[in-house]
Amino acid sequence: MTTTMDHLALAPVSSWYGLVVDMPVQLIKPDPENLRQEFDEADLMDLGKNIELLGQFDEITVFPLLRDDSGWAGFFDLHDGERRWRAAQLVGIPALRAKVISRPSDEDLLYKKVSRVMQTRSLSPNTKIAGLEKALGQLGLIERPELWDDYRERLGGGQEWPQLVRVLQLKPTVRVMLESGAINFTIAQSVGRLPADLQAPAAEFIVANKINGRFFSTEMVPYLLEHQEASLAQAFEHARVGGWRQYTRTPYQKGHEPPLDERVEEFLSACVKWEQGWEVVVHTGLVHDISDAASYQFRVRDAARRVAERALALVERIDQDFPESALPPAKANGQELQRAG
Repeated sequence: MTTTMDHLALAPVSSWYGLVVDMPVQLIKPDPENLRQEFDEADLMDLGKNIELLGQFDEITVFPLLRDDSGWAGFFDLHDGERRWRAAQLVGIPALRAKVISRPSDEDLLYKKVSRVMQTRSLSPNTKIAGLEKALGQLGLIERPELWDDYRERLGGGQEWPQLVRVLQLKPTVRVMLESGAINFTIAQSVGRLPADLQAPAAEFIVANKINGRFFSTEMVPYLLEHQEASLAQAFEHARVGGWRQYTRTPYQKGHEPPLDERVEEFLSACVKWEQGWEVVVHTGLVHDISDAASYQFRVRDAARRVAERALALVERIDQDFPESALPPAKANGQELQRAG
């Protein structure tokens, strides 16, 4: 049953709780510390017109603002329903149906505010991050990330929780890049999967090379996590070329290896690809064409350096394990091959 403000004013405040009142919107004060500050005016206008046409389906909830002597101060604090309250003012609805409740504890109010933000799909990730960070700070947990998951349900977690928490733990320089718009949320939360010492270099590498966020999160990050010794440039090149996962997703059963001849041929084919790459750079004049392109110079130089390092290490290993004197004549000396022919 809905009552009126006149009837409410005649009764003691203690008897108001649980009553539903037709309440003038000017008596309602929104929460000045509402974590949600994004409201689309066109969306609110549509909501207001819908309330005018069809009526208000659900009441908002408010609690009385009290004086120090526990008497009513003449206004109500808005607990739930700010969109409806804003929409009513836009279209000129004078009153809303409101349920009066007792003021929740500060902690319960905090959980309610954060949950509302976390569960509103239309809000940006940055808004949710800001709300979650503020709540964790007020709970005294911001420096104790190992406890955050214990509060996940009370704070309205949801499917985005892992990504939001990951961003909260980013290095400060990366957070600044996110807040300034240098990187987006997709990239930021993907950077958060990397070791702490790699986060800032990875974010800077992404910006400098204009790397697509989806490519970074689905290709580069898995590569970097699986090859922790790899450089960012190496991860980019291997992920861009593709096929790197074939070395970890073998068709052979665990404990079995491909035949020796297959493994040797795979190695020799890889060597041929490097020789073809050398021809592209040198014979076609590419090495001169990139003389004015610093980013290309870096990538080509880094790739060549990696190949050189690995080739030298391989030769040293082979020379150590298999001295030339121990090889068959046909393999140890090219002249032996000619005589055999």
